[in-house]
Amino acid sequence: MSSSNVPKRSYGVDVSSYQSENTNYPNAKFVFVKVTEGTGYINPKASAQIRSAKSHDQLVAGYFYANHSSSVAKAKAEAKYAVTKAKALGVPLGSYIADDFEQGDGNYVYESASANTDAVLAAMSVIKEAGYKPLVYANASVLRNNLSVSRFVKNFGTCLWMASYKISGRQDHADFNYFPPMDGVAIWQFADNYRGCDVDGNINLVDLKISSDNHQAKSVKKSAESLSQHPVVRWDIGAVAVVSNSKGAYVYTDSKLTKRESDKLKPQGSLWQVFEIKDGAICVGKNQYMDGRAVYIKANPIAYNSDKHAVAKIVFDHTHALDAPKSDANKVYPLKLGSKVEIQGRVGRFLRIKEEYHGKTVYVTGNRAYIVL
Repeated sequence: MSSSNVPKRSYGVDVSSYQSENTNYPNAKFVFVKVTEGTGYINPKASAQIRSAKSHDQLVAGYFYANHSSSVAKAKAEAKYAVTKAKALGVPLGSYIADDFEQGDGNYVYESASANTDAVLAAMSVIKEAGYKPLVYANASVLRNNLSVSRFVKNFGTCLWMASYKISGRQDHADFNYFPPMDGVAIWQFADNYRGCDVDGNINLVDLKISSDNHQAKSVKKSAESLSQHPVVRWDIGAVAVVSNSKGAYVYTDSKLTKRESDKLKPQGSLWQVFEIKDGAICVGKNQYMDGRAVYIKANPIAYNSDKHAVAKIVFDHTHALDAPKSDANKVYPLKLGSKVEIQGRVGRFLRIKEEYHGKTVYVTGNRAYIVL
């Protein structure tokens, strides 16, 4: 089972098809696996490398090699392709996905820094909406000259994966006397030949964590929140089914409930997104149904009516109230993790908060504050 928490100043590696399927490198506590490039390439070793990392108790993350240059549309498409394949290949939700933005092999970094940053931010937003933590990878020169570091930090906090080598060749340890000063660096790639293993060497400057509450998908592990009568979900999930039967519930492959998906019961308290109700059965996925008598259903009115009032719970640390319903809005004041706020409706994916700051209405982005049902 892979690690979900790696303390700062730990060593890690990043791998692609050029490396072995075995990720058991010396002292490597985390592994970034290349999953895709553009919208047509999948690393053929990715699945094996992800399995290897998990078997060696390494935190598993992913990255895609950008071909989008300064195109926002291409960046979104490539990020969507990457997160879809990352999920299928086994990169855990709540982990990290990086946009690898470097010159060559289909990518051009010498457009304006503003246009490049627009594209990468668009990709990072797709990554975040999919339930992963977004990073941008680039060398120090590209970050300084061809991207806007301040905009990344403003939108995503400590989210830079910076490459900068003291020498080209074998390095066994990171020399912080050489570390280039820069805000927002989460991971420093300090070597292109870590310990002579022909693999990039990295060191994390912040704790790396896989957060299971990072995403409300079809199924969520049992928790105090999901066992309660008031689970929390993203604003765009219209309804959920919570398993209420003390013995759990089966999932069936047909709405008549005649064919079980497996003989394993889903535990009481597990949370499932509702897609439709058919023949009295609850559809929770493609060809997946639950007996309506084994669950209770909670609806999310704000998903259908943007003028509805509700209560939202802050599910991410470093969340702020914003002065406008847009991704590049100014931060007004911090909102404490786990706190609840009353909302007066939403504007797109932004929730309008009842509390006013110096007479001005403020907002919180809907992927950081989940609706309490």
